Amino acid sequence: FVLSLSKGESGPILNQFKALQIEFISLNQSRFKGLLFNRSIIQKILYDKQIDIVHSNDFRSDMINAKLVNVITMNTIHNFPTEDYKNRYGKLIGSWMSMKHKNIIKDIQLPIACSKTVMKKFEEIYKIKTSFIQNGIDVEKFSPLTKDKNKLRKSLNLPVDGQIFIVSGALSLLKNPKIIIKAFQQQENKDSVLLFIGNGDLYNSLSSSYQSENIRFTGRVDNVKNYLQAIDFYISDSLTEGLPNSVLEAISVGLPVILSKISPHVEIIGDNYPYLFDPDNSEDLNGKLNLIVQKENKLYSQTHSFKIKNHFSAHLMSDKYQQQYLSSINSSKK
Repeated sequence: FVLSLSKGESGPILNQFKALQIEFISLNQSRFKGLLFNRSIIQKILYDKQIDIVHSNDFRSDMINAKLVNVITMNTIHNFPTEDYKNRYGKLIGSWMSMKHKNIIKDIQLPIACSKTVMKKFEEIYKIKTSFIQNGIDVEKFSPLTKDKNKLRKSLNLPVDGQIFIVSGALSLLKNPKIIIKAFQQQENKDSVLLFIGNGDLYNSLSSSYQSENIRFTGRVDNVKNYLQAIDFYISDSLTEGLPNSVLEAISVGLPVILSKISPHVEIIGDNYPYLFDPDNSEDLNGKLNLIVQKENKLYSQTHSFKIKNHFSAHLMSDKYQQQYLSSINSSKK
């Protein structure tokens, strides 16, 4: 079953659980009350339902999971805390959170990194051994477009003519959107469009400063797949990642991608990929933007899309986790 620490029981994910007849429990606790009472409440639920394994996925749930007894505890580590939290929450709070999360994960019996990159960093920097299961996406949903691209663009209120670059995900300092905008403004083709889909801390300031015919902000959308299928190129200038689903989705639909040269991106695309750039260098990114529009990228796109389907699918990820669950239970019975 699935247990949520947060309030509310609505949304598409919950509907998917219900369709699969998976029991969903929401504790409906505020964050403050949760700190005081959630562990004892959860421990009783686990006992009553005779649960063998608890799998957590973020800071709060890891904090509770690390203190549970009489169950096998595992988690998925979605980031490298030292890099992520300092950029996300500032030096003071971020340093405390990264140290706290590191110590919490030490008490998880089976920590699982979402990428080889995160696993290596935990071992080399934190001296914590983890295994890894790479993130996976729905490759059947995120597949290349098979219908009229112009018609899809019109339905999304996008220009039919001209090249469109897309950036998807939360607009935050970690995603370096200002560098992307600066590089785009310097490019040679003045008829192209840069499209940001997603909200985030920087959404209001960026949209009010840069919204125009050539630079557009949609906010959060529910049809990410349609936007990806309608676009020509994908950009990610992330400073740090675990293993970004948004990049996997873009490659899966067949988009040529321009990516910051960070380890998780290299893990997906390979270090010889010609459209990797230095994360904080708008001139380097601008060069890659101008280069990619001049090249024939169909073979690259097909090769990497095939790689996603074979190595980064949600089915493969699920199979690996199920194998881990069974192996853990069998080991506990010996």
